[in-house]
Amino acid sequence: MTEQNKELKRIADSRRSFIKKSILGLTVAGLPTMPVFAGPFRYDENGHLIPEDKKLSEAWIKSLYERGVPDVFKATEGELKYIGMPVGGINCGQLYISGDGKLWMWHIFRTRYNRNPDSELLIRMEQGAHYAYPDNIFDREERPVSQGVAIKVLQKGNEIIKNLDKENFKNISFRGEYPISKIAYKDPDLPVEINLEAFSPFIPGELDKSSNPATILSYKVKNTSSEKVKVSLAGWLENAVCPYTKNEKFGNRKVTLIEKSNRSTLFYQTEGKEDLLRMEGYGSMSWSIYNGKSLAAFNINPDSETSAIFSALEEKNKTTNYSSPLNKTQINVLGKCFNLKPGEEKEVTFVLGWYFPHLNNQPENNKDLMGVTGIKDLKLHYSTRFKSADDVANYICTNFEALVGATRLWNKTYYDSTLPYWLLDRSFIPINLMATNTLLRFSNGRIWGWEGVECCPGTCQHVWQYAQAMARIFPQAERNLREQTDLVSNIGYINETGEYAFRAENERRVAHDGHCGTIMRMYREHKLSNSNTFLKTNYSKIKKSVQFIIREDKNLDGLLEGKQTNTLDAAWYGPMGWISSLYLGALATGKQMALEMEDTTFANECNTLLERGRENIVKEVFNGEYFIHKPDFENQPLAINSNDGCHIDQVLGQSFSSQLGVPDRVVPKIETISALESIWKYNFAPDAFAYQKAHKAIKGPRIYATQGEAGTLMCTWPKGGAEKAVPGMESREENPDHWSGPGIYFDEVMNGFEYQVAVHMIWEGLLEKGLATAKVIHDRYNARKRNPFNEIECSDHYSRSMASYGVLLAVCGFDYHGPRCEIEFDPKITPEDFKAPFTVAEGWGSFVQKRNSVEQTNMLEIKHGKLYLKQLSIVIPKGVKPSSSVLEFNGVSITGELSKKNDKLIWFFDKVLLKPGDQIESIIRF
Repeated sequence: MTEQNKELKRIADSRRSFIKKSILGLTVAGLPTMPVFAGPFRYDENGHLIPEDKKLSEAWIKSLYERGVPDVFKATEGELKYIGMPVGGINCGQLYISGDGKLWMWHIFRTRYNRNPDSELLIRMEQGAHYAYPDNIFDREERPVSQGVAIKVLQKGNEIIKNLDKENFKNISFRGEYPISKIAYKDPDLPVEINLEAFSPFIPGELDKSSNPATILSYKVKNTSSEKVKVSLAGWLENAVCPYTKNEKFGNRKVTLIEKSNRSTLFYQTEGKEDLLRMEGYGSMSWSIYNGKSLAAFNINPDSETSAIFSALEEKNKTTNYSSPLNKTQINVLGKCFNLKPGEEKEVTFVLGWYFPHLNNQPENNKDLMGVTGIKDLKLHYSTRFKSADDVANYICTNFEALVGATRLWNKTYYDSTLPYWLLDRSFIPINLMATNTLLRFSNGRIWGWEGVECCPGTCQHVWQYAQAMARIFPQAERNLREQTDLVSNIGYINETGEYAFRAENERRVAHDGHCGTIMRMYREHKLSNSNTFLKTNYSKIKKSVQFIIREDKNLDGLLEGKQTNTLDAAWYGPMGWISSLYLGALATGKQMALEMEDTTFANECNTLLERGRENIVKEVFNGEYFIHKPDFENQPLAINSNDGCHIDQVLGQSFSSQLGVPDRVVPKIETISALESIWKYNFAPDAFAYQKAHKAIKGPRIYATQGEAGTLMCTWPKGGAEKAVPGMESREENPDHWSGPGIYFDEVMNGFEYQVAVHMIWEGLLEKGLATAKVIHDRYNARKRNPFNEIECSDHYSRSMASYGVLLAVCGFDYHGPRCEIEFDPKITPEDFKAPFTVAEGWGSFVQKRNSVEQTNMLEIKHGKLYLKQLSIVIPKGVKPSSSVLEFNGVSITGELSKKNDKLIWFFDKVLLKPGDQIESIIRF
């Protein structure tokens, strides 16, 4: 056994050595210095192991709703060590910024083609070790690149030089508001403050403008003293083109200084033999200062003092290019000098660019990424927009004001809200996976994803179907997945049957949960479009996919009973709430699409089965508290099952339907609420780790909650049956050092599943339980314990976690139908004073609701892009009747018809176009 596997063995042994305690009080995220979150508890190991009364503290419950303060991580609190926030462009590789502002995780040079099952690193990732033992993440830094920024301050003859890092500044704070990281440097010896904003342009709805192989590092320096100061900023970057090559026989690394009116750029290339063209990491880099001429110096000694860097910048008679052999480290520097009056602030912006789109050194197999159609002739997509890293620098600097202005406007719009900071943060953080190696975009335009970073190929349907963020923020990206994968013959679509291949070319067979979820996503992509084109173009194939799943319902009772392949890496047999609710969701969305296409015959067919299934799902698999699974033990005695267990996804179809604004109930409301209450009662564990250790029926679960951390378990058996769930479990190892097969998932907490049930609780009116279910995930990703910006399942930056954005949609009560020009809001938190962001097919903006005893006003404003609108729905307090109503467009009254349906008011009016700055406002008096 290797040393790394021995370490994993020790981890597993530690996990299973359950130290029994009769009284337990839990702190938030298990941190003893933080307030008590729940408890104390007295556990009965002969009972269910999860307390029915969660004993959540009043202070913690209050924090669910309060606006609160932003999470600012501080060096003085030991909170910067694990921070790694993606700061590159979408589909351009993976690059992190650290807690002190240095760049790391330089995974921009090459693409991994295969998931290596024998990799020690992969084994640790699969077992959750990046979560439980976050130091393991540093092993993933394949090729560190020397980069940094330093400051020199001169005041009254006193010179101070400091690198901007944790070794030189003890007072550093980090605020992550993806896509922007905000870092502050303070030192009592310095007469200046430095604030860094680091990001890549990120503009919702503008995929190409958000897909640049570039990182902007914008430093603001402010004179906080009463005397003038002279400041110099120097930024250095290693020429790391062909980073894995040290053989000088192949050639040199070259740097050229390019001076333009809007930038000074160090352009990095290689020169030499043609062999370089085929190497991983062949391409170019650029290091620029935006706007104005800068100082430059070449070939800085990596071991020199920082003062030598400033001295080199001040030397005269310098050349404009330099070359060095590949076996030598080449570091070059750009700098800027300026004066600051007392209280004055100036900004210096560095721009890193890269160009490594080549899929070089491809292996001779057809596994994983190599299974992608045409992969041998493809590059990364940014190669269609740029030809070099100098092109990247030119694009960013030429369009700087527009790109940066829109990015900062989105950041301001998103956080200019009454919602809790924790909720805004956690809802959005997982979308950063678009700027990691989880997601690729090829030169033919196709988007393709792993489940998590380089783990499990094929944009797996029954993982990605949970994700909501990408569809809402970049609707064209999700439509791309439908139109260039799921609906393409011989890739994701099987013409003969209408099946969706759940891993496209990588595994051309159906997974029933993913198939149903993908039908529902077809409806979502239609609603998030600006016209009916998507649905009209693809309806025949979508209809055929609905017809396929209907044929799987052999007796047409509205339930699935046969083989049901699913996301828990197994096929289950027999009727269950989980996959039958997804089937009903597919019927409900199939019906809606048929109606919009005026295919009433098929709509009626779907509706008949939907009504039948809605009745039978209660009759057959509802046990009075929750929905169960009735396994086919007679014909499939070795199949994994949840039997009488309380499973987290038991009403998943209704969860998805709620998020899509499907008018039909998929599962009856009373039974749905009972099921969600049961998940809270039986699955929400104030100490999920303790449950894992104490529950002996399931061996070897991965660790996604450590001691004292709360979470919602995948499945529990309050009425017994755990020993029947995984045939053969008794013969498995007690403490495996690797993934031991399907069935271990039951005792785990996994973010994406938890988010969907949290979202569903909010939609069904269980607001506090839904918020608590989501908040404990946020608490688990505490910066003192692990990276807050990397949500982990089987691997880093796991796609299922993008279900988080559904929490924001739910608390807004948001629905939108682009082709029909309809929008709806029903705020769940502080409806008397509410403000939140929203996105639509071609734009985004803010929604505001104010309510008192005599009046309610609702206003939406477009901040970027555009919105066509002819119907606005809002909700007023129960039992209240409107006495008068006014609808205004940019302050001018417009004609509208008001309809009331229960507590919902619906404005109908002639279609209007809202552009940035335009507002539409409803004023209702009671």
